[in-house]
Amino acid sequence: MGLLFSFLSAFFSSTKDLVSKKLSFQMDGTTSTFASFGFALPFYIVLLVILVAGGTETVTLTYPFLTLVLLRAITDSFAEGLKMHAFAHGDISIVATFFSISPLFLLITSPLITGDTPSLPGIVAVVLVVGGSLVLVYRPSHQAWAGQKKGVLLAMAASFFFSLNSCFDRLAVQKGTPVFSGFSMTLLSALFFCPFLFGRRERIAALQRHEAGLLIRGFLEIAFMVCKLHALQYLQAPYVVSIQRLSLIFSIIGGRLFFQEADFGRRLASGVLILGGVIVIALLEV
Repeated sequence: MGLLFSFLSAFFSSTKDLVSKKLSFQMDGTTSTFASFGFALPFYIVLLVILVAGGTETVTLTYPFLTLVLLRAITDSFAEGLKMHAFAHGDISIVATFFSISPLFLLITSPLITGDTPSLPGIVAVVLVVGGSLVLVYRPSHQAWAGQKKGVLLAMAASFFFSLNSCFDRLAVQKGTPVFSGFSMTLLSALFFCPFLFGRRERIAALQRHEAGLLIRGFLEIAFMVCKLHALQYLQAPYVVSIQRLSLIFSIIGGRLFFQEADFGRRLASGVLILGGVIVIALLEV
């Protein structure tokens, strides 16, 4: 079940990223970040009402759970904010590639936060393959590289915060149910970004103008998060995040099909190398 939910979360993650990239042309990163949380809430509420009424969902309000939800919401707010700004400053295929270094960060953050310790072969495989893939995609002499640098740096920072929130996700689902955990985290994150909309008519107008697309992304957000949190009930965070790197291939192909991004062969080779490394980790440890 852990593998199935991880694969599903990878699919929904990639689809969500493609929608986010399209929206990045139509609104600023901060507005898009708020919307990624705010427009997922209606779907969470409907799902919670159905599950609670059916007796399959419980509401957890213990102090340890709420602390984890707060920590997760804070790190996710940073991660999503950096991610949306990265989309605005770089090609989705390049940005998605650098998002994929989050397993490397998890080799450090996961043992410290969750106590989950990967094996030595797994650590070596991640370091070598992720490092080699970044060398492959890094071309400072390429004419377009200078224009991608800001997006790359933002994506790397987002990867670090995504590693932290994956750790808190792993701990939270051990204290509460996946759907209520996801709802609580998303609600807090949306509240964090509400002040950035106060008095900004252009941002509110952008939300109203692109409501349909934002609702679609909101549905994809809840689908991704619920699948991820279910997977974390069965697998350690580094393995779930590793399997989710399947989304990288989808993002690179989608960037070529929908946004006509260049250098497709090189980027796909880079994505395949990273994907190969993280699959090795999953096979070693699962």
